[in-house]
Amino acid sequence: MTILQKNIIGNILFFTGIGLIVVGIISAYLNAEYVNYVGPHGEEETVFEWRFFLSSMTQSIFNGMMLIAFSEFIKYLDALKNKNMQGDTPTQEHHNEHSSLPVTPSEKKHEVWTLTENDQEKIYELYANQAILEITASNTKGYCIVKVQDYNGPLDPGLKVVDVRGQAAEEVHHAETVNQLLASYRNT
Repeated sequence: MTILQKNIIGNILFFTGIGLIVVGIISAYLNAEYVNYVGPHGEEETVFEWRFFLSSMTQSIFNGMMLIAFSEFIKYLDALKNKNMQGDTPTQEHHNEHSSLPVTPSEKKHEVWTLTENDQEKIYELYANQAILEITASNTKGYCIVKVQDYNGPLDPGLKVVDVRGQAAEEVHHAETVNQLLASYRNT
């Protein structure tokens, strides 16, 4: 993933800050130069007003640096959010672990795992017609708890257990698995 795709708002502010500095310096230079007519015949003399140039340039550099600093702050907060959501990204993909039989959490080894960006995309595709309020990795690898709500319905979110091990996310309907995962979710 390139740096331009990570945080669009941060990148827009960064490049706007750089553009503001460049345009401000050019504008300060052009505005600091003026033509002065001297002598009895109105001879032209070009005068460069250093104090106007330095004043305008300092303002544009300050404003540009403020935008750049704000963009870096946004990028830092985004990196913290991604670090908290994903932790250490697993190096092995788990697409081929999916089986058609439900696996109860007691049968599967409990591992510390985090949702990948691909897993989150699968969940958003599964619940495209509902608002997703929260996505939490369960204590069983490949299962997560999703808090969803209808867009037009009353404010009553529901908890769903989702299996993200396959090519597409699937809602788990096996009662024992759902109950165990929701109980462990509520206890944490």
